[in-house]
Amino acid sequence: MKKWLFSLLLVLSSCAAVPDSSGFPLVKLQLDQQVVAVQLADTPELRAQGLMFQDSAEPGMLLLYSTPQQISLWMRNTGIALDVAFIDANWQIHQIRPLEPFDETPVPSEIAVIAALEMPRGWFAARNLGVGSQLKLLAD
Repeated sequence: MKKWLFSLLLVLSSCAAVPDSSGFPLVKLQLDQQVVAVQLADTPELRAQGLMFQDSAEPGMLLLYSTPQQISLWMRNTGIALDVAFIDANWQIHQIRPLEPFDETPVPSEIAVIAALEMPRGWFAARNLGVGSQLKLLAD
């Protein structure tokens, strides 16, 4: 497990690009056959900040954890409608939940997850992505 985690962190360090205008680094993801670059929140501070105070959900955000764990998300100071995909330890979408603007009600993952992918409302459905879709981190 530790070897796998180290390999993942090594891949991530090579994937992270120049930070975007929000100050978050960008990382490329492949979801099934689609490739997208999203903001990366991989520290407690960046995950806590999330998409707060941003005017757009584009390009999306990957909240990454060092080990699988149960998480809860909320929408404090976030005025954009989102969908969140909870990503299991096998890097598959386990669950997709809507997140309402400014709603501070915790939205928990059903299981321990390695990541959560926040995207604009309807993004997953528009691309036929759902439970079981495979996610992969790509090197530049």
